[in-house]
Formats: sequence, structure tokens, C-alpha cells
Amino acid sequence: MGRFDAKASLKGQVTIPAEVRQVIGLEAGGFIQFVVSDKGSVSVVAKKSGLNHLKGLFRKPEAPIDIDAAIDETVARRVDPARLELDP
Repeated sequence: MGRFDAKASLKGQVTIPAEVRQVIGLEAGGFIQFVVSDKGSVSVVAKKSGLNHLKGLFRKPEAPIDIDAAIDETVARRVDPARLELDP
């Protein structure tokens, strides 16, 4: 898309170019996150509020999940990691 320059103030404040704000969906008063990789590259993303941006991220389960059974299974795995399923 391109490169955009911005100058940092003495306080480290930077005005994010309008083109960048539009691409990341940053609105006035919104928050941004700086994501730093192990290799030192930095990404700037708009921090989303609420959960609407997660819709469709996870597939729907084929059947309802039995929470009690899931908790029991998790506890059993922590006690004995080799154990994959609980005995009936």
C-alpha cells in the first residue's frame, strides 16, 4: 500500500496519518496496539472493543459441550497427563 512518515514530538507523540487510520479502522478516541515481533518488526493495529470482531473466528461445536465433563477431563489430565479420557 505504501509508506507514511510521521514525526515524533519530545513526548514521543505521533500523529497517525489518515490513510493508516482508515486502513486499520481507527476512529477518534480509539486505542491502538503496537505488536512487536521477536525479530524487531512492529505492527500497529486498532484495538477493538467488545466481542463483535471475534464473530466467526471459532466454528460452532457439533453438539453442546458438557462443561462438568470438560472440567473433570482437564483435572484428570493435570493429575495424570498420560490420561486422555476419563473412565466412565
